[in-house]
Amino acid sequence: MITSFLHQARFWPTLWRGRLTWWLADAKDNLPFLAMLALPIVGVAGIVCIACVNATRVDPIATQTISREERLARRREVDLQCLAENVYFEARGEPLKGQYAVAEVTLNRTRAPNFPHTVCGVVHEMRWDPARKRNVADFSWTELGGLSAQDGPAWKRAMTVATAVYDDDTPDLIVPDALFYHSTSVRPGWARTRSPVAKIGNHVFYR
Repeated sequence: MITSFLHQARFWPTLWRGRLTWWLADAKDNLPFLAMLALPIVGVAGIVCIACVNATRVDPIATQTISREERLARRREVDLQCLAENVYFEARGEPLKGQYAVAEVTLNRTRAPNFPHTVCGVVHEMRWDPARKRNVADFSWTELGGLSAQDGPAWKRAMTVATAVYDDDTPDLIVPDALFYHSTSVRPGWARTRSPVAKIGNHVFYR
C-alpha cells in the first residue's frame, strides 16, 4: 500500500504539468477570443476611471461661503422689512430727520443690553406692564395686528431711510445714543428717569 502511495505521489506532479501545458496551449489558441471578451470590460473600466478623475469636485469651502452669503442676504432682507415697517408706522408723517431718528433708535436697541439683538426682535418686543397687567408692545402699532404698509411714496421713503441707516450710509447720526422716544402728546412715567437728547417733529428722544 505504501509502495502504491509513493508511486502515485511521483505520478501527480507529472500529471499536473501535463494538464498545465495543455491549458496553456489551449489558451494560446483561444487568445483572440479571450481578448475580445476582455476588451469591453477594459473599456468600461477605462471610462469609469476617466469619469472619476475628471469628475467635478465640490469645494466644501466654496459651498460654505455661498451658504453664508445666502444666509446674510436673507437676514438683511428680513431686517430691512422690519426696520422699514417701524419707520413707516411710527413716523411716516414726521419730517425725514425724524424718520431717520426712529430707525436709529431701533438699531441702537439691537446693540444694547436688555433688548433683543435682531431688528425684528426689537420691533415686535413685548413687555409686561404692571399697571395694565398685560404684555404691551414697545411700538404700539405691532399690537394692532394685520397691518401692512401701502406701496406708495411713504413706503418707498421708509425703505430708503431703513436701508441707509442699516448700511450705516448716513453722514451723521441724529440720535446716536437714543434708546427711547415718545410722542409729544403723552408723558410716560419712564421719561422722568431718562435724559432727553432731541425733539424732532412730534417725538422726543431719550438715551
